[in-house]
Amino acid sequence: MSRTVIDDYLDELGPRLTGTWWERQAILAEIGDGLLEAAEHYRAQGLSPENARSAAVEEFGGPRDVAAEFAPVLSGKRIHRYGCTLTSLGPVIGLLWGTAALLGSFSAVPRSLTILGLVLMGCAVLAGVPSAVAAIASTGRASRFVRIPTRLAAKALLVTATMAVFIDGTLLITLLTLIAEAPRDLVVLPVTLGALVSIARITIAVTSVPRLGPARALTATA
Repeated sequence: MSRTVIDDYLDELGPRLTGTWWERQAILAEIGDGLLEAAEHYRAQGLSPENARSAAVEEFGGPRDVAAEFAPVLSGKRIHRYGCTLTSLGPVIGLLWGTAALLGSFSAVPRSLTILGLVLMGCAVLAGVPSAVAAIASTGRASRFVRIPTRLAAKALLVTATMAVFIDGTLLITLLTLIAEAPRDLVVLPVTLGALVSIARITIAVTSVPRLGPARALTATA
């Protein structure tokens, strides 16, 4: 089957959309159906098939403009998804590392450093949690009550991601130091699970930063 101007239009629009593969495919399918219906309308007015499809595409608007219209919604879904993931991992990480500490895994760490680390991580939590709540609330069902522009929600989530990397990085660096200096104190199961979950959260946080770029670049009205 030969390609049409509608196919070319959808091919150009697809890469400009910022959502997941499934979200992009759903949008492209919906737009494709709309363009075909518009083309049929123009066909009924006497245009040739090729001219009818061209008229439908021209009426719909340029790919850049259409992608910009979908950007706030798609970016909001991405922010909500990342925010929920980062936040839900927090209690799990706290439970695993807390269990390891209670079982004596960090007994070799000087008390002064332990207190300093807890204070710094507490400050990170105080900065990261409200930012995550704001980002999640403004892009989910509570958006009717919490009205924050998408670009600001993305920046709030960036704060959360940064704090998560700081907390997990501090825990992992401490663990590596203990492995080198006091490996016998480590309780293997909670320490291993805690390290794995922290590594997973760091990975999610780091990969979310570039993917939130389009959302942070949205205009002030988005």
